[in-house]
Amino acid sequence: MADTTYDLALSDQRPFFETALRHGVRQAIIPSSKLTAMQSEAPKGIVQIATAFGSPYLRPEIEAARKRIVNLASLYLIETSGGELDVAAKLIRDNTFLTLSRGGSGLLKALFALPEYALLGRATKGPVEDFLEVWSLRDKPFDYRQALKQRRLNALEIEAGFWFGEFLGATREQLREEDVEASSVVRSGLLLLIYGNDETRLDNQVEFATLLETIRNLPAIRRKQALATVDLSDIPAAFAELVASMLAEIKAHDLPLLQDKKIPLDKLVFALKDQYYFGHHDIDDTSAYDALVSKEWTRLTKGQTDVDSLMTLFLCIAAGVAPKTSISERAAKALVKQLREQGFEPARTSAWIAASAPHEKQEGLLEDWNNFIEEANNYLLDDWDVNYSGAMRFLSLHCHLLRAAK
Repeated sequence: MADTTYDLALSDQRPFFETALRHGVRQAIIPSSKLTAMQSEAPKGIVQIATAFGSPYLRPEIEAARKRIVNLASLYLIETSGGELDVAAKLIRDNTFLTLSRGGSGLLKALFALPEYALLGRATKGPVEDFLEVWSLRDKPFDYRQALKQRRLNALEIEAGFWFGEFLGATREQLREEDVEASSVVRSGLLLLIYGNDETRLDNQVEFATLLETIRNLPAIRRKQALATVDLSDIPAAFAELVASMLAEIKAHDLPLLQDKKIPLDKLVFALKDQYYFGHHDIDDTSAYDALVSKEWTRLTKGQTDVDSLMTLFLCIAAGVAPKTSISERAAKALVKQLREQGFEPARTSAWIAASAPHEKQEGLLEDWNNFIEEANNYLLDDWDVNYSGAMRFLSLHCHLLRAAK
C-alpha cells in the first residue's frame, strides 16, 4: 500500500508539503498552535534562503526562496514518509519548518555526493551550492527519485568496475588516471570469464582482436553454452543484478555480431571496442594488429606503412599493374607512359582501401589518396612533359622509387 500511496503523492500537482499540511489539519493531526508557529517561522526561513542564493531585498529572490523552502520541505516529507500523509502530517507537527527544509537540503547534498557518471576517474564537481540552487527549484519529486536511482546505480557500477579491474590486472590508480567507463571494465571482465582462460590477456587492441577472433571461430553451440554456463560465484552479491543486466546486453547485442563471420574482423573490433576496456588502447607498432585483422592488406603492404610506400601501392592498383610498395625509376617512367596512353582509375584504389585496409585507417588513407590524385593529375597526365621530368620529380617526392645502382 505504501508504494501506491507514494505514486499518488508523486502524481499530485501540488507541493507535497501543502498536501500533507491540509490533510493534517483536516484529520486534527496538526493543531492550530502549530499553524501559528509556522506563520512566524516561514518568513525567517525564506529570508535565510534568499540570502544564501541571492539577495533578501529583491522581490523575485524572495519569491524564489519561498518556492525553494516549500520544495525542500516537500522533498524531505515525501522521502521520509514514503508518501503516507498521516506520517507526513505528524512530521510537520513535530518539527519546525526550517528543520523540514534542512532535511530536504540534506537529501540533495547526499544526492550531490553520489557520482553523476559511472566513470572510474576522479570526478570534478562544481560547488554544492550551485547544485542546491538548481535542485531546490525543482518541484517534481519524480526528478529526484530518478536521479537518485541513476546515481546509486553509477556508484554500484563504479565499485563493480574496480572489482573487475583487479580481475583484469589493472590497479585502481591506473583506472582512475585513464578515466575509464566502469561498464567497459565490467564487460571486459565478463568477456574473459566467459571465453578466456588463464593465459588470455586484454592489454591492448591486438589481444582484444585475438580474443574476438577466437570467440567467432568457436562452434555456435559452444559460444552459447559458454555464455549460459559462465561461473559467477566469485562475484560479490551486490553486483549480481548489474552483472546479469550486462550479460543480457552482451547476449542481445554483441553475440550476434560475433556470430556473423561476414563482418571483417577489423570492423568487428571497431564496432565493439568502445564498449570494452583494454589497458593500452594505442599501440606503437600497428603491424601486428593490421596482420591480424586484414590479411589482404598485410599481403600487399608487406608491413610497409610509410606514406610514400602506400602511395606507390595505391598508384599501382589504380593503374592496374602488379601492386608494389616500391618501384624502380625505369618502372616508374613506364608506368607514367601507360597512364598517359590508357588512363587510370583512382576509384579502383578507393574501393580496395574500403574493402581491405584496417577500418580505423580507412578515413585517413582515403584522404591521403585523394590529395595525392588531385596533385598527381597535374604531373602524371601532362602531355607537355615529353621527357617525363616533371612526372618523375613528382613521383620521387611522393612515392618510393628505387634508384638504379651506379
